[in-house]
Amino acid sequence: MASGWTAAAIVPAVVMLAAPAWARVESAPVVTDRTRATLEADAAVPGAAVPVALRLQLKPGWHTYWRNPGDSGEPASVTLHVQGRDIKGPDVWPVPERIDAAGIISYGHHGDVVLVTTLQMPAVAGAAVDIDAEATWLVCEKVCVPETGRFALHLPVATGSVPGDTRSAPPRLLQPPSITTALFARTAQNLTLRVPTTALGAADGRVIEAYFFPERGDQVDHSAPQVMQPAEGEIVLVMPAAQVPASPVSALRGVLAITRLHSDGTQRNETFQLAAQPAP
Repeated sequence: MASGWTAAAIVPAVVMLAAPAWARVESAPVVTDRTRATLEADAAVPGAAVPVALRLQLKPGWHTYWRNPGDSGEPASVTLHVQGRDIKGPDVWPVPERIDAAGIISYGHHGDVVLVTTLQMPAVAGAAVDIDAEATWLVCEKVCVPETGRFALHLPVATGSVPGDTRSAPPRLLQPPSITTALFARTAQNLTLRVPTTALGAADGRVIEAYFFPERGDQVDHSAPQVMQPAEGEIVLVMPAAQVPASPVSALRGVLAITRLHSDGTQRNETFQLAAQPAP
């Protein structure tokens, strides 16, 4: 079965949960005709990992690109300058959309896009941490426009929580469930992915459609259809291989998007973070 996943069918599944207003800090915005960009984070906790988000609020009709942009485009880049360190990102991305422009397939995002760079805080508490950041991103509609921004963030560092008060907890991220039991095999013509149905959870319903977004751009032919084949106890997804030299990988990583058909006739879209191992 050829996949029909489209931009409208996929909801970004990596978002920052709303935090109390007192805890959220936000840089001054960088505003263009297409984008409102800010750097955002919540109060830090000593010794904890802090998600620092580049938030791109895009004008309707415009999109930016995923970590693997597909056949065209370029992913965003973020550099945090913190206490003499340079931290490169993003390292956490939303679930991508499949964007079809006259047969040229790209992977990207519309709307409100949150790109996270993880900052590891020192164990010693302090009054605050100053973050300077530089970011670049590409936005496209009928034409593509490169954009850049510089941001400054004064991030409070919590010294502890009040008993019964959880407001000083670091922000959390909603991410797709992980699958690590899948297998893959590559030939000169195809890349075949096998995912046990048990890895998809106990939800009712039959998988009628699947699409795989690889993290690397040299593994599959993005513009070619991905075909799901009938199999007992697993999803078998056959993808034409990219016709470029691909270096060997110990794991095939990316996002698996599926559609389930339930007994009441309704359909539901789900996504999973996937790390498949080479088939023996």
